[in-house]
Amino acid sequence: MKIPALLLMVITGCCAKENLQGASFLFSKNSDTSKVVLKPTITKPLGNMTVCLETYTDYVHKDSLFKLVKDSKPQFHLFQTQGYYYIGIDKDHVYYKNSDETMTWKHICVSWKSSTGVIHFMVNGILYPRRVLKAGFFIDSDVSAVLGENIVSAVPGFSVGEPSFVGEIRKVNMWDRALPPEEMESMYITKWKRMRANIINWESVDYEVYGDVFLYKPWIKPL
Repeated sequence: MKIPALLLMVITGCCAKENLQGASFLFSKNSDTSKVVLKPTITKPLGNMTVCLETYTDYVHKDSLFKLVKDSKPQFHLFQTQGYYYIGIDKDHVYYKNSDETMTWKHICVSWKSSTGVIHFMVNGILYPRRVLKAGFFIDSDVSAVLGENIVSAVPGFSVGEPSFVGEIRKVNMWDRALPPEEMESMYITKWKRMRANIINWESVDYEVYGDVFLYKPWIKPL
């Protein structure tokens, strides 16, 4: 039996630390159990942060893209519904209208500074209007980062049976500082060159994969 040139690797509940440059996590179908857990390197509560990632899907449901969780409660949450992006910190949220329905990878960056509460939100190099959220709040140091988990587990008001994220997530990086918009824009233009994240680094990721999630590595050659 021939093995396809572009191999899909399946990992269930295992863990590893490796360079994922060029790879993506592929959420293959609607699921109540699929998720990827990343282990951030945080030594103290966060009063400043930036998270950037890329996502690709042909249909937006009610999708949890990235969240920082402690005791099953999100302290930071980036999710999307049809037409809107949401950013949550603790129990509060702000939202942004998304009218771009083109089939392309979405490069998403969010920065937040506790001292002012100011959020900078950027998609594919375009800066959205600034919002203010949860000034004075600090994110605990012992959180886990979770990708793609069914939104019911994190957001009150969503019913059991809601569709989960189906698509790909890659290039997840996180800093313990609020990157200015020009740095986030430069990252998009230069395709992440010279951008070294210190909390989550896609080139050295400690992760666990659960459910129907594939680690897609397009550079793997057939045997």
